[in-house]
Amino acid sequence: EGLGRARKRVMADAGVTSAGATSSVARGIRSLLRRPEASIILVILALCAFLSVANPRFLSLDNFMNIARNYSDIGIGAVGMTLVLIVAGIDLSVASVMALGGLVAALAMTSWGLPIPIAILLGVTAGAVIGLVNGLLVQRLRLPPFIATLGMLGVARGIVVGTTSGMGVSGLPKEFTAIGQGYIGPVPIPVIVMVAVALVVGLFLAYHLWGTYIFSIGGNETAAILTGLPVARVKIFVYVVCGLLAGLAGVLLVSRVGVSLPGQSLGYELQVIAAAVIGGVSLTGGRGTVLGAVLGAMIIGLIQNALVLLQVPPYWQQAFIGGIIILAAVVDMLRQRRG
Repeated sequence: EGLGRARKRVMADAGVTSAGATSSVARGIRSLLRRPEASIILVILALCAFLSVANPRFLSLDNFMNIARNYSDIGIGAVGMTLVLIVAGIDLSVASVMALGGLVAALAMTSWGLPIPIAILLGVTAGAVIGLVNGLLVQRLRLPPFIATLGMLGVARGIVVGTTSGMGVSGLPKEFTAIGQGYIGPVPIPVIVMVAVALVVGLFLAYHLWGTYIFSIGGNETAAILTGLPVARVKIFVYVVCGLLAGLAGVLLVSRVGVSLPGQSLGYELQVIAAAVIGGVSLTGGRGTVLGAVLGAMIIGLIQNALVLLQVPPYWQQAFIGGIIILAAVVDMLRQRRG
């Protein structure tokens, strides 16, 4: 009789444990589905299903890799933009910085006779310098980020057009264009670079002390100042990183296209900001993830691929991207109110 009671007690405890584990798993799944990335993935799956019906060749690995390659520069730029948006800033100069970084790298190889690694480093450095100027204008001179970066948009684009007199720079080494057009296995090199950038920045935000500072400043800058956080240095840092990554994206774009053009990346700032906002980055600061930014860039790539398949004129594509930004901003506002 004692053994029977003990067996019943053990079975009851096991039932409670099993029910508790099931409840915990259910809560975990609900929490995961509430994350912005989950809804983005669902949208991506829906777009893939639609595009596979519109064009059966869409689901091929080569097509996926080509889409990822074409929008890897947007993804890299969106990662940098994510940092700026988290601290409640914005960088409108990112597309012009991409053009400038690509031009510096192209001139370094064709006109200055420098090795490819040095040329790439100079292109990335040019982007970081513009980012540093943006950060100093915003933090030291207290200019609104919109005004400061809008001015740098014109400055950087003017340098590109003035330096080249409106002409492109061609004759790039094959070893350089192989970076943007080549593969490592089945994966394009620009996609690998984008993933590497996302991993480094994502780990930085998650585990470095300054990652915590970035979210704290974006959440409540006044409280961050009162608690003694290095607000000025952190905000300048995120603008430098944004410029650096924009320069890197511009170098990869020139490598992929095979020529540096004055109008290159024109209008990309809209797509970069859209990718970050679609990815769940709050326009008011304090929230956002690198994974969301990369997924947002993927959605933009898929949407533009869909517009091409539907034979929508390219002139209307910017209108669709602008509408997506507005929709994503509305969703972000509703999410904050619900929170």
